[in-house]
Amino acid sequence: MARIDGRTLREWRRARGWDVPETARRLRLAARGAGQSTAALDGLIRMIQAWERGDHDLSERYELLYRRLGLTSETTTSDPAADAAGLHAGGPRLLDELTGHAVEFGRWAETANAGPGTIAQLDDAIHRIAREYLNVPPWPLLHRAGEITSRVFRLLRGHQRLRHARDLYVTGAKCCAFLAWAAGDLGHLAAAAAHGRTALILAREADHPGAEALALCALSKTSYWDGRLSRAAALARQGWERCPPNSTRVLLACQESDAADAAGARSAMARARHARDDAAAADDLGGIFSCGGVRLANYTASFHLKDDNPDAALTAADSAIAAPGEEIGYGTWGQLHITAAIALLTKGEPEGAAERLAPVLALPASRRLATLTMRLGAIHPLLTGRGYSADAHARALAWQITAYCDEAAGATRLALPAGEEEE
Repeated sequence: MARIDGRTLREWRRARGWDVPETARRLRLAARGAGQSTAALDGLIRMIQAWERGDHDLSERYELLYRRLGLTSETTTSDPAADAAGLHAGGPRLLDELTGHAVEFGRWAETANAGPGTIAQLDDAIHRIAREYLNVPPWPLLHRAGEITSRVFRLLRGHQRLRHARDLYVTGAKCCAFLAWAAGDLGHLAAAAAHGRTALILAREADHPGAEALALCALSKTSYWDGRLSRAAALARQGWERCPPNSTRVLLACQESDAADAAGARSAMARARHARDDAAAADDLGGIFSCGGVRLANYTASFHLKDDNPDAALTAADSAIAAPGEEIGYGTWGQLHITAAIALLTKGEPEGAAERLAPVLALPASRRLATLTMRLGAIHPLLTGRGYSADAHARALAWQITAYCDEAAGATRLALPAGEEEE
């Protein structure tokens, strides 16, 4: 068959009043009627544009489909010399062609695979999950968040208006920050780091300070539990500097305190208290990224332990009373009980420590977060060391902690969503 040039294809299409997407749809219908297959609609649109520009030759298979739609011209590639001679005479037609391109581009820019309603639904869904996470076992929520994240990523691979694409990036950053936090709670630190890095990329692509602060918050937590304390403190400080004046900023200062040395922790805790007093904006993602009075008391008690002041740690732990409407996660209560127990063991009171740890040790296996078992693991050497070697209460508590940690380890041997695995 003689080659059909791009100009012929374009003029034939326009003579029928079709735009490129309509031509692609008709080619697909023609192929279906002939029992054939074609490229996907988006891919076929790009192929038609390339054929009409002359970037690629029309293949024999697609030429037959064009002919099924009524293309009968056998025009071959025109003579370059003749084309050059007719440039000036063809000026008006060139303008028509350029106008046609502009109209097609405008139509493309107006089309999108996600509008504000869809994005709002996805954003609402991850906010709901972040709140539910405070009181619901993590695995079901982790899988739900993974499904939302996958849907956001599928939409981002399509085409949206610029403002909608930015909103999708922000929602994707929130989803990945949540997944990073939850994966860390389950002890999957490599997966947590991967989700956290993706959250940071998406947040910075959207230039959204609140989403960036969430990503840095999740990355700081991952580094802390991975033993990289200086990196955890630095990430938390970066997040604090970027975060709007909301309660996540309080949490970031607390994270910096947890990871810093005693002097740095004191300064960070002072900033946490100031940030709480200055909070004037809603959290970009509530639930696990919020920090109310009880959570602040927990970090304050941890700071006093670091400062070798168990009495102050106990006072801070005992002052942790939820304000009206304040939602507290079972993980936060668990950490608070563990901090108080460590303070009591430091003071030589194993019976009091056992009483404080009773609610934690009674948690069902589905709620035995790795972050709790790691803290409990730090208590075990205190109970079996020289100071408590002959204490029956200490031996009994050490046995309970061992059994708890063994059962928790078995409960977390599950696969993460979205194919994420530890390295």
